[in-house]
Amino acid sequence: MKFNTAKCKTVRITTKKHPLIKSYNMCNDQLEQVPHHPYLGVEISHNLKWTFHLNNIIAKANKALWFVRRNLWRCPQKVKEQLYFALVRPHLEFACAVWDPHTTTDVQRLEMIQHRAARFVTKNYSRAKGSMTEILKKLKWPTLEQRRKQSRLTTMFKIQNETIAIPIPDYINRQSMKITRQYHPAKFRVVKTNSNVYKYSFYPRTIQDWNDLPSNILNITSTESFKTAISDHIMK
Repeated sequence: MKFNTAKCKTVRITTKKHPLIKSYNMCNDQLEQVPHHPYLGVEISHNLKWTFHLNNIIAKANKALWFVRRNLWRCPQKVKEQLYFALVRPHLEFACAVWDPHTTTDVQRLEMIQHRAARFVTKNYSRAKGSMTEILKKLKWPTLEQRRKQSRLTTMFKIQNETIAIPIPDYINRQSMKITRQYHPAKFRVVKTNSNVYKYSFYPRTIQDWNDLPSNILNITSTESFKTAISDHIMK
């Protein structure tokens, strides 16, 4: 098998202001250097920020939502809700455990799509204060931020119980064996970070949320039971 070098790219991942610039060659061809590139459906950027990926999925979700609104506006509310779940929301949640944003701006950009979908589903276009909160409450839709948190915690549960082929890194350690009110054998030591890129990456961020879970949830062994318990816990 011969590599098609025209389809091969290089992405230099660094946070340095003045990185070392080097070129890479394959089959005597110099590979093109790009600032970002898709990998398994997720756009990886050179600075490990998710701006380009968010722009991409927001554009796709908006196109899908406009398609539904333009062609299926006569459907009953239940049908429109299922269309949103099937055609729009997956664009906003694919692999979200990896890229879950932490800035208010990015969180709101994603939530605005769900807000527009909720108004379309219910035919409620009131702009009164608190109207969106009431719409989501009646629909019983959790926020996308809550769903991403549930996804991260569920992924952590699967990693810990070895139901997916992702090993826990060597630098992730269990809590020390001290008998305190907060101690639980399933909890981990908090990972120290010195940058926001690392602080809000999967392990450091999710471990914080994982350690905050009550013992009755940490003791669960079934994935489906864990998902249900996490959903109820986050929606409180």
